[in-house]
Amino acid sequence: MQEPSLALDPRSTALLVIECQNGLIHERNLGKRGIGGALARAASERGLVARAARVLEAARAAGIRVLYLTMEGIPGFPRPDAPIYRKLGDSTLLEAGTWSAEVHPDLAPQSGDLKISRHLSEDPSHGSSLWPTLHALRIETLVAFGVSTNFAVEGTVRAAVNRFHRVIVLEDCCASVPEEWHRFSAEKILPMIATVTSSEKLIAALGAGSPPG
Repeated sequence: MQEPSLALDPRSTALLVIECQNGLIHERNLGKRGIGGALARAASERGLVARAARVLEAARAAGIRVLYLTMEGIPGFPRPDAPIYRKLGDSTLLEAGTWSAEVHPDLAPQSGDLKISRHLSEDPSHGSSLWPTLHALRIETLVAFGVSTNFAVEGTVRAAVNRFHRVIVLEDCCASVPEEWHRFSAEKILPMIATVTSSEKLIAALGAGSPPG
């Protein structure tokens, strides 16, 4: 089977960096209990941060807009009555204004990048200004990566396809726990609605393309 084309028009493409925040993927969390420690271990084992940093460099060089999608909790805000939130309890994980909520420093936003935060909902496709922002920027194609593969990433991809966006997912820049959840999403679900590829292939495609006008 012929692989889908990775040809991109930088003028209508955006790179979505999904929840690559300290509280979830920073190395300082290694060895800690809870979702932050588990995701940090998964991200470290998959080399997520180093690969994502190379993708960001290549995307910016190609003139592709970079958007950071973050979850920033506010004390006292209500949460959905779902097990994932009950397991977090009263945790300050990703609390707005804290180190935990900041983007990993190796992937930090640069001048010209946009950060879109939300305070409620399970993924960035709901309760944020993502869609009107993409509409205003006239973005058609999305390149997405981050954590967790089967929650925030998959949810965003599903919602993007419902809005007729073309989506490319960088599998080796995503992580989830347990690993089999990542594998199931990346191998069974996401290929049905998006192009699933590697950071290396995307970077090669960007290098082969024309410089931005």
